[in-house]
Amino acid sequence: MAQLNTPHVHHAADIIQVLNSGIEFYSDAKQQVRDPQLVQLFDRMLTARRMVKERLQPFAVVEDGQREEGPAFSVEIRKVYTKVISALSSDTQHAYISQLEEVEDKTLEEIRIALKDNQPPQYEAALLQSLATMQDCHDEMRALKRTISQ
Repeated sequence: MAQLNTPHVHHAADIIQVLNSGIEFYSDAKQQVRDPQLVQLFDRMLTARRMVKERLQPFAVVEDGQREEGPAFSVEIRKVYTKVISALSSDTQHAYISQLEEVEDKTLEEIRIALKDNQPPQYEAALLQSLATMQDCHDEMRALKRTISQ
């Protein structure tokens, strides 16, 4: 007999889709910037996103029966926009940094949406750990965006 009020995993696949798109976006950005420090920063962001993705994948399997490997449409649109702006702009780095910081915003938003639901304890713990990791990434990108905007 099934237990009543047992929480089910919600929103794991959505978070992973945003993470996947961010991974692709940071990988693209690495190819477009010339500053070695930015390349290192983007590598750190990629590592963090991959780590969070793998932490949450078991919950996507519970939620949907399979690993989530797809992208998020909202982030894909941002990637296209950035490529167009970069082609028209002399400051490619600024365009990428600005849009990548927005991707970090979207990632945090998706994790917070999941945390509003009643989730299984292991998933909630993974979400909280992921939120802390992604908040650090966001803060670093936001600080960089502010620095280059001055």
